Amino acid sequence: MALVSRENILEYIPQREPICLVHTIYECTPESVKTGFNVEENHLLVNNGHLTEAGITENMAQSSAAHAGFLSRQQNLPPKVGFIGNIKDLVIHQLPSVNSEVITEIKIKAFVMNVTLVTASSTCNGEPVAECEMKIFLQE
Repeated sequence: MALVSRENILEYIPQREPICLVHTIYECTPESVKTGFNVEENHLLVNNGHLTEAGITENMAQSSAAHAGFLSRQQNLPPKVGFIGNIKDLVIHQLPSVNSEVITEIKIKAFVMNVTLVTASSTCNGEPVAECEMKIFLQE
């Protein structure tokens, strides 16, 4: 069961179509978030029937944004805009195909002022898609 469905996701993330890469928030705590993204053939970051490397990376960053947005909405604040400051140890295992769902988990390692350090991991059909560490800067 989803906490936030596709119909409401834009209330929680600053991204808009055609670049939106999170459709669902399944779980969210102050320390982590679990999101879903349905890979659609006509998406800007799908090529030859698969989500591109850029799409996978952006999905992880937007999942982090969904975490911040969900927590902000609980305080009746709008979602903050974030920027990727650094990507470390990115490994991409596979490119998810059209009509599959990418599940991404973000775990907060540290939060200092407006910088969040996270670990991100994505799966599709129970198989690893990618993992990395990201530094996200939130705009005040």
